[in-house]
Amino acid sequence: MKNHLIAILVVVLTLCLFNTAWAEDLEDGFMGYVWGSDISKYRGLKQLYSKGGMTFYSSPGESYVVEDMIIGDVIYGFYKDKFYAVYINLDSPDKYDLVERKMKAKYGLPDHKTSAKENVFTYKWKYQDVTIKLKADQLNGKMKVAFYHEPTAKGLDQERRLLEIENSDQYFPLEKNENIDMVPFLDFWDMR
Repeated sequence: MKNHLIAILVVVLTLCLFNTAWAEDLEDGFMGYVWGSDISKYRGLKQLYSKGGMTFYSSPGESYVVEDMIIGDVIYGFYKDKFYAVYINLDSPDKYDLVERKMKAKYGLPDHKTSAKENVFTYKWKYQDVTIKLKADQLNGKMKVAFYHEPTAKGLDQERRLLEIENSDQYFPLEKNENIDMVPFLDFWDMR
């Protein structure tokens, strides 16, 4: 009986430490990428696109596992060469539901809103200096979760509006009708 209680206590403490470390991770950065850190710190990233003060990168082959589900298609955003955002494409309703459940468990009930496009459903959480947005476009089936470090992104709102980052589809962060060279959204490698 005593061994059983000790085992339960160890499991509970491990889960508490894991949740605390995860929350501290998000406050300080995202999965080893430190908010506000310079791009020069991440030599393995592959540049996807740059415009104005924003540059977007991927890390070929990198993906995350949540409850045995692989979540790939990760984009890292840098503003004026400082890490400020993470965008993750969710390629199935199961992954979307999993992320939604995890966010609600960690950050509580989100603010709920719809965007200017009525078919876009958005959840939004705020944790310390990080804003988290979980989006699903009901018409085209596109789903993503994004993390923004607000202090690093200061001054970015105008550029963000110009490029319509939040409403991008397959071509990231551009719309298909823009007249410039575009990089397909992570079509160049297999994440699995």
